[in-house]
Amino acid sequence: MKIQLKNPFAKKNADGENSERFKKIRRILIIAAVIIAVIATAFVAAKTVGNVAVSNVTDLFRKTLMSSSNGGWPLEVESLTLNEIKPVNNDILLLYNDKAQYITDKARTMGSIQYDASNSRVITNNGRSLSYDTIKGNVLLLSRTEKLGEIKSDGKIITAALSSHGNFALVTNGGENVLSKITVYSPSCKPVFEWNCADERIIDAAFSPNGKRISILAVGVQNASIYSRLTVFDTDSTEAVQNLSYEYSMMVRVFVTSKNVTMVAGDNQFIVYDKNYDRIDTLEYSEDQLNGVSFDDNGNAVLALKEFGGAQTRIYRYSAKGLKTAETTVAGEADYVRSYLNSVAVVSGRNATVLNREGQVIKTVTFESVPDKVIFTSNHFFTLEENTMKRY
Repeated sequence: MKIQLKNPFAKKNADGENSERFKKIRRILIIAAVIIAVIATAFVAAKTVGNVAVSNVTDLFRKTLMSSSNGGWPLEVESLTLNEIKPVNNDILLLYNDKAQYITDKARTMGSIQYDASNSRVITNNGRSLSYDTIKGNVLLLSRTEKLGEIKSDGKIITAALSSHGNFALVTNGGENVLSKITVYSPSCKPVFEWNCADERIIDAAFSPNGKRISILAVGVQNASIYSRLTVFDTDSTEAVQNLSYEYSMMVRVFVTSKNVTMVAGDNQFIVYDKNYDRIDTLEYSEDQLNGVSFDDNGNAVLALKEFGGAQTRIYRYSAKGLKTAETTVAGEADYVRSYLNSVAVVSGRNATVLNREGQVIKTVTFESVPDKVIFTSNHFFTLEENTMKRY
């Protein structure tokens, strides 16, 4: 018996059968090509910038194949157990007591990762998230689609820091004769550095762009006066490379930009240093109130200062090079502020404003009600209003 195989690439016949077969095979080949390209990119990334880049690529791949529709916006959520909403690149992390759930800006679910927490916090950097419970001490290092690592802290966690390379730091209570301590972990969750702070409370920390240096901000009291101290270490040594003091100031945030510029924000001043820790700029605001400060992944900074005796908020934006690019005023008191790429998002009650990097208004939004939580990402505001998340 003679068997004749049909050519799937033959010209279309009267019924269109061969043409349809050709389209199906072409789709299969395209999908296969995409998979090969993603795998190749992941291997290249692994050789150039390490595991963090690999997980970013695999996140993108899984996001494309694994996302499932929730029916779009608005989206019903479990608000009673929802602790935080955080932007992760253009996606959104919903951190519950029992899970971390990622959704896209189109309300598609990327999956959930189980998590046991009672008072959880989360920080993000370069597509990664570090979730930690301040009471139980459970810590998760996450990509947008998988758990990268997990540890349990031996002390109550005060705060944490995450580098763009995946290494992270935990600040905990110090124990006997030590007010606080900081421990730096590798991306594989192995401790690589520890420093005990005997006399001050560590309240913030930030990694350098290469992840090998950490800046530690601590606050203390001496002679009934408050002071702050910035101490900088290379994580392969406990010998400080820099030590700066601030009298009568409670400095609360520190960040090192992609240009190795260090920015420190406090209750009465904002200071910018170059890579040699010489001052580039100082903004003093003793009469105004610091409402919020935000740094994006590159280190562009935004400060929101409530003007003394008024109902306005002064907005300042600094670039990652440490240069002030905008100074403007918005109505009301800032409940939320975020530096996002080349824009600034500010929320006051039901009113939201987007500014460009020069401080000019490019978008205004009015929410249906005052949100319980709000974030800005992918050029949209996402709010939690009672049990519903909405996109504006």
